[in-house]
Amino acid sequence: MNASTAQSKRMSKEYYYPTQIYFTDLAAAKTLNAELKSHIYAWRERDPAGVVRTNTPQLGAWHSPTDMHVKREYNTLTAEIFEFMHGVYDDLRYDQSFEPVCDSMWVNINPKYSYNRHHTHPHALWSGVYYVQAPSNCGLLCFTDPRPQAQVLTPYYDQNNRRMETWNEIYYQPQAGRIIVFPAWLDHAVQPNLSEEEGQAADRISVSFNFYQRRRGAGPNPYRTEVVRQDLAP
Repeated sequence: MNASTAQSKRMSKEYYYPTQIYFTDLAAAKTLNAELKSHIYAWRERDPAGVVRTNTPQLGAWHSPTDMHVKREYNTLTAEIFEFMHGVYDDLRYDQSFEPVCDSMWVNINPKYSYNRHHTHPHALWSGVYYVQAPSNCGLLCFTDPRPQAQVLTPYYDQNNRRMETWNEIYYQPQAGRIIVFPAWLDHAVQPNLSEEEGQAADRISVSFNFYQRRRGAGPNPYRTEVVRQDLAP
């Protein structure tokens, strides 16, 4: 046994301060997305100005108001998101005296060449995105290392054998029917939509949302438009 092998057998390693990103694909997404698109385009027609956040309206992008989670026509999707978020909270072993609460949810329609600038989501624990329509080359979701100290000196890595926990940037390919959930403080952006489709088929349509915690049985915060899972019951 050589010295390096012997040393490696004595090596211990622990991970601290991880950044979790969760994702899942909805089984009934095809039917759900067809229904969602109809409601979403009708919403844009009623409110063509929308709001401006990190989107690029000068390139035709549309950002809806952030009250999607209280609109009954979107309850099916909202319920799916709540189901997933309860799983995330359970996985993290959050105090069961508190439950997931959503206070904002909105649509982004990004036509060809539009994008979303780097940003975070203040006043939330977790944020996420659901893809309603995602044509090929419609723009990757990009997360960057939140530790500024890690950028002071970047090591040289074996690019053919690099461990994922050493990556400085993470990219997710949008996929219709997929939910991606990440810490609200994690810096992220969406690359320009370079789809070669024409018309509305080229649009990247996504739904974004914010979650935090509320003590079970407590009344809603009057300064937030809060929804918990039982509020979605018919």
